[in-house]
Amino acid sequence: MSAAGEEQGRGEATHDVVRGVAWAVVACVLYGIVPIGVRLLSDTMPAIEIVFLRNAGGLLIFLPYFAVVGFGRLRTKRIGAHLVRNTMNFTGMWFWFAALAMMPLGQAVALHFTIPLMAMIMAIVFLGERPGAARWVATVVGFGGVLLILRPGVAPVDLAALFVLASALLYAGTSTYTRALGRTDEPSVTTFYYLAMLAAFAAPFAFMDWVAPTTDDIVPLFILIASGTGAPYCLIRAFKLAESSLVSPVEFIRLPFTAGFAWILFGEVTDMWTWIGAGIIFTATWYMTWSESRAARAG
Repeated sequence: MSAAGEEQGRGEATHDVVRGVAWAVVACVLYGIVPIGVRLLSDTMPAIEIVFLRNAGGLLIFLPYFAVVGFGRLRTKRIGAHLVRNTMNFTGMWFWFAALAMMPLGQAVALHFTIPLMAMIMAIVFLGERPGAARWVATVVGFGGVLLILRPGVAPVDLAALFVLASALLYAGTSTYTRALGRTDEPSVTTFYYLAMLAAFAAPFAFMDWVAPTTDDIVPLFILIASGTGAPYCLIRAFKLAESSLVSPVEFIRLPFTAGFAWILFGEVTDMWTWIGAGIIFTATWYMTWSESRAARAG
């Protein structure tokens, strides 16, 4: 390859990285808005109904797109992977939305930063992986940050915190499938199956205890549906364009964004221990991702 060709290749790669990080920033801002919408609705609706409305509404957004481009675009050879991914995603979302109604939003988001650490645990248990020293150190340090946030023995560890950690574990499995599906299926296809399956899974539970939405719920529902539908789509595009080591650090944007809105709208103040613990978890997960990315490039 000529020098000019190499220079052009490097320029294109840099452009892709910048675009990937930009998609990740948008995704994290949207993910930061989701808890606000859930909290605004949770005073009148059960969590499972919010799960149903969030995904059914998102599905209605995507249907016109596929009506134009053709439903043939939805063909996939990996429907089983979509089913497993979305079963975990559905259960994790149910736990997550239930927890958001019961605990400070900043604390919930901080605990959700454990998703990459949970991913390592799942890889050991289900894939038989043998992580290196960097991953072990990062995991131990990261869960030290969890203990700072929860402070067991000083503050009660309630059901809401356990729901968040269970949700993080399930979302860790979901993220693994998201990256794998991103290699073969378009982001719009993965998002469509995600919305359709979660709406179908939630429907029977939601209609068992249905609460009719009111006019006051219209704006929160719009916020939740728009941000919740756009966030995973943007994140899938981010992972297609940039490495995890570049995308993962952007996750921290979620905490100040959500904590700021929680303070303005609900008067919630995120305590010092939550910020310190979140910083430790974030640093540990970033180090783990950076170390693995460097090892992969060297290999």
